[in-house]
Amino acid sequence: MLNPDQIRERMEYVARKDGRYAPAAFFFVSDSVTSAMKWLKSGKMPALDPDSSRGGGDSFHVSCRELLEAIRRVARERWGCLARQVLESWGVQGTEDVGEIVFLMVEDEKLRWQRRESDTKEEFRRIYDFRSEFDAWGDD
Repeated sequence: MLNPDQIRERMEYVARKDGRYAPAAFFFVSDSVTSAMKWLKSGKMPALDPDSSRGGGDSFHVSCRELLEAIRRVARERWGCLARQVLESWGVQGTEDVGEIVFLMVEDEKLRWQRRESDTKEEFRRIYDFRSEFDAWGDD
């Protein structure tokens, strides 16, 4: 098992090796998974896919839609109306890019993010439009 510094170094390595996304995008996706887990466990975010969110024991699965909701929330909290510009500066143009990042971490032999057999990159396609979600939004 990797310690936090090794995880960070590995994410940087995976980002550089792939070349499409900045390392910061990988850290942001990882932070968003952590936020989603915290919000789901506390009830601050409703389970969008109830069957996939709960695991046994220490196991906890965040679904595609739950992760994308966390991405939306965390980006708005951190950068407000600049969220889309920040994400795009890292190469993240839409929800499908989040899926690509997730699967790069799933497929990396050292990071080894867990996934269920039913999880696919296609689930991340066009869930929401970054322009409409981040450019003009109110309080929600």
